[in-house]
Amino acid sequence: MTSPSEQVGLDVHRIGVPIRVGGAPDVEAAVVVLTGSCTVRLADGTSYRDLGGRADVFDGPATAVYLPPGTSATLSADAPATVAVITTAVPPGAEPATAYAVAPEQVRVEHRGSGSWRRQVHEIIGPERPARRLLVGETYSDTGVWSSFPPHRHDRHDPPHEHRLAETFLVRLHPATGFAVMLHYDDADRPEQSRVLHDGDVVSVLHGFHSFAAGAGYQLYYLWALAGEPRELCFRTDPRHEWLLNDHQHQ
Repeated sequence: MTSPSEQVGLDVHRIGVPIRVGGAPDVEAAVVVLTGSCTVRLADGTSYRDLGGRADVFDGPATAVYLPPGTSATLSADAPATVAVITTAVPPGAEPATAYAVAPEQVRVEHRGSGSWRRQVHEIIGPERPARRLLVGETYSDTGVWSSFPPHRHDRHDPPHEHRLAETFLVRLHPATGFAVMLHYDDADRPEQSRVLHDGDVVSVLHGFHSFAAGAGYQLYYLWALAGEPRELCFRTDPRHEWLLNDHQHQ
């Protein structure tokens, strides 16, 4: 099971006055622009100006900035903007790293699943991008469709079958009055648990199998942030549902 020091923080900020993020020597961070545009100015004077521009999270791929340990930044905006700040602790002794921005055209977009569990996945900070522990992306599901499916887990270090990765989600729905359902359970032979999710909910998964379903009539979006070492998307699917993967690619 994932320890508290391995967890992923996810905070949503509506930028009015400038805010400062990052800077701790043992924490790496990522800033994802959810809506509007903002400027990210690093302590060394480097600026990433007018990042973002989405009307809402359903308006195309995101823009993001990665902040390595010890790198602080000031976020500012001339008009209303909303950002997600993702953080996770890192072990000491890392090689010096450099901050970087990810533009929408650099986001890897792919479809996963099929039929009633098909969704669109945007990898913002994937395994191929520099980071210590973080992996960040966004997933979009149509109305009444399952996502992050079949149920899978990633809380045990059992390579090559499973890597231990803590995960935190930010949920958005369109229209915002809707809901989604999260299925979460520890073992295939134990009773399932479910949770109703609403627009703006933040939920962490530290153990067990999990999956989501969008309510009928509502589009589901979730920003996901994983943290672990090695930084590889290596999940264990619930064996009862592995047959669904025989003819379909899933991650």
